Amino acid sequence: MTARIPVNLMLVEDERIVAFDLKRQLQGFGYQVGAVVASGEQAIARVAEEKPDLVLMDIHLEGRMDGIEAAATIRARHQIPVVFLTAYAEDDTLRRALDSRPFGYLIKPCEGRELHATIQMALARREDEVAVEQSEERLKLALDAASLGVLEWNAGSNRLKGDSYLSMLFGHQPQPLDEPWDSFLARVAADDRERISTALCTTLRSSEAVCFTFQIAGNSSPPRLMEAHAKAYAADGNARRVVGILQDVTQRHRNETLLRQSSVVFQTTAEAIIITDAERRTVAVNSAFSRITGFSEQAAIGHDPDTLLRTKPALDRHSSCLQANGPGFWQGEVRCHRQDGKAFPAWQSVSVVHDGAGRLTHYVTAFSDVTAIYEAQERLHHLAHHDPLTDLPNRLLFDDRLRLAIEQAMRNEQRCLLLFLDLDGFKVINDTLGHAAGDELLRIVGERLRKLLRSSDTIARLGGDEFVILAGSINPEYAAQLAQKILEQLRLPVRLGNEQLAVTGSIGIAVYPDNGATSQELMRAADMAMYTAKSEGRNRYHFFANDMAERAQQRMEVEQGLRRALVTDALRVHYQPRVDLTSRRIVGVEALVRWQHPEHGLIFPTSFIGIAEECGLIEPLGRWVLQHACVEMRPFVAALPAGVDFHLAVNVSARQFLGSDFIAILHDVLAETGFPEQALELEITESTLQATERSLSVLHALENLGVAVSIDDFGTGYSSLSVLRDLPIQRIKIDRSFIVGLPESENQRAVVEAIVALSRAMHMSITVEGIEHAAQAEVLEKLGCQEGQGYLFSRPIPHAELLRLLASGLPPR
Repeated sequence: MTARIPVNLMLVEDERIVAFDLKRQLQGFGYQVGAVVASGEQAIARVAEEKPDLVLMDIHLEGRMDGIEAAATIRARHQIPVVFLTAYAEDDTLRRALDSRPFGYLIKPCEGRELHATIQMALARREDEVAVEQSEERLKLALDAASLGVLEWNAGSNRLKGDSYLSMLFGHQPQPLDEPWDSFLARVAADDRERISTALCTTLRSSEAVCFTFQIAGNSSPPRLMEAHAKAYAADGNARRVVGILQDVTQRHRNETLLRQSSVVFQTTAEAIIITDAERRTVAVNSAFSRITGFSEQAAIGHDPDTLLRTKPALDRHSSCLQANGPGFWQGEVRCHRQDGKAFPAWQSVSVVHDGAGRLTHYVTAFSDVTAIYEAQERLHHLAHHDPLTDLPNRLLFDDRLRLAIEQAMRNEQRCLLLFLDLDGFKVINDTLGHAAGDELLRIVGERLRKLLRSSDTIARLGGDEFVILAGSINPEYAAQLAQKILEQLRLPVRLGNEQLAVTGSIGIAVYPDNGATSQELMRAADMAMYTAKSEGRNRYHFFANDMAERAQQRMEVEQGLRRALVTDALRVHYQPRVDLTSRRIVGVEALVRWQHPEHGLIFPTSFIGIAEECGLIEPLGRWVLQHACVEMRPFVAALPAGVDFHLAVNVSARQFLGSDFIAILHDVLAETGFPEQALELEITESTLQATERSLSVLHALENLGVAVSIDDFGTGYSSLSVLRDLPIQRIKIDRSFIVGLPESENQRAVVEAIVALSRAMHMSITVEGIEHAAQAEVLEKLGCQEGQGYLFSRPIPHAELLRLLASGLPPR
């Protein structure tokens, strides 16, 4: 090896002449001789300053420290090679010199070339030593950077050795590890010990590298995990030594778990996720993206998602949110297109990803298809503004359209028409056939009305059986024509289950601006006109007239007053006797309600019964009359001798009779009052029998109870004789309209004869109403009528007056 130029040497020699000679020789070989000192203490001090490449050291020196001690100190502190140059070679001196690990030992005097060769050898050895030290330093730094501990297991001694970092991995001080194998296994979780032993035995047999992971014993949270890579190496031809590295992989396993979880979330989330690079090129999409958009992952990779999906607005519009000084994310609604070209609304969020240096590297975009939300909102909006039964606009939507129509008519100085329709007798149908049948009837009516109207007209169901129709900018004659068409459509038969019914309606018509300047005023006017149509016989239409407001006010006063009368005991029951036409004996009474008004005096039922039916008061009113009459008449009936027939007749409305709780209410009244069932007779109208199935069940229940039933105002309705024949009805009451012309009217005589013949054929008794003259009574008696009532015998009278009449009897004829 060629000597490094210049090589700096230090001489430690206490004999000056020898030192001078050595310096001269060395310089002759091209060496640079720096410090020349005579003692070990001086050598140690100057080495720190001079930093020579090599020291030539005499052993026996001046002072307390000899050359061997000085060499050991220099070697330990500065790693500078030392060559001994001495005249002594005793065994003891050689042994001491070897302990300082010298780089040469020459006996003086020595030949110059021998000295030169020794110096070159020492420098070459030191150069190799430095290379090894640097390599070991690099390895140590690399292991430290990788957090790796080095281990070695010797199968022969069954001991484990490791570097200081290995000891630190197990939580000990940083010092080399040398311990029995069992001590090492004690640091391992019990479940992993057998696996570690198996892995080491495997590499011993095959000399193949093995990798295994194990958990450190203890209760740390999370558990600490170690990963080992090891391989067996041969010693004397036998693989008895295993060397490897150990690394703490707790955090790595935690990160891997998080990555797996993130991957599962990425692939299984219902939201579409797109990852793009800084130039907005797609690098990854999840399966939800393909499901929502129809684009496969291959079709999306490399494309700008805004371009691929034709997103509006594009992300560039919101780029300010994603800048370095922005919030780093954006979310909002966009409109995208699927692969098939169909557009869909999406709720999108975009976030930016930065690297450790803060540079933007990726965008993460997530979006969900909100079409279902929009459809649900549309459905909710539709449900909020439409009747769920008929799918017609409801009151809310109609009020808005009516307001707009009035505004438009006001601007254009035109008219708009409002028709208010209420079905006649719907409550009876609903109560009789059931709500399902009533709902079906409303659906059919709604569909018929829809077909009658033009696209510019609006029909709505306000609730129950009330419909309203709006026709804008039309001549009032159109309203009359439309109302007539509606009535004709309503009269067409409707099949509901096994029943075929025909319904009618009452229509009120109001005109803007003639009958009202606001939507509320117009609705009120049409409502009043509708009630006028009902009061005039139903099945007709009526335009609003100014006097209707006054009548509506009166109607409201009647309704409210009647409600108060029911709770303030302002109602009265009067009784009209029923007389045997042959003996002129009173055989029964009919209970008739009167209203004792505080201002208007006694009010007859013709003034309030119709209103009671319309506003739903007829049922509580009917129960009150029934109970009051039973209470007042029970003492008289109970005192009658055995075998004497006497009937208390009470009128029952169709709504009462067909109500689901009518029989139960009747049971309660009879139980509370103690009135005998056989003395009670209920009067119903022919219209009540139209709901055949329901009325038949009630009639049979009354028959079982022992309560008689009579048909009031017989002949004025539309009863089917075949139906009457099969019903348990004991009496028919001939309406006064059939006898008013007797005895002169032959036609009326013929009608009465026919009714008498019919009653005998069906085994029914007859009571004739409205008898006012003796001649009428005589003719009816001759025609075979059993009973009669009317002003000829007595007007309806209070209870106390009735008792006096019953006690004295009727005057003889």
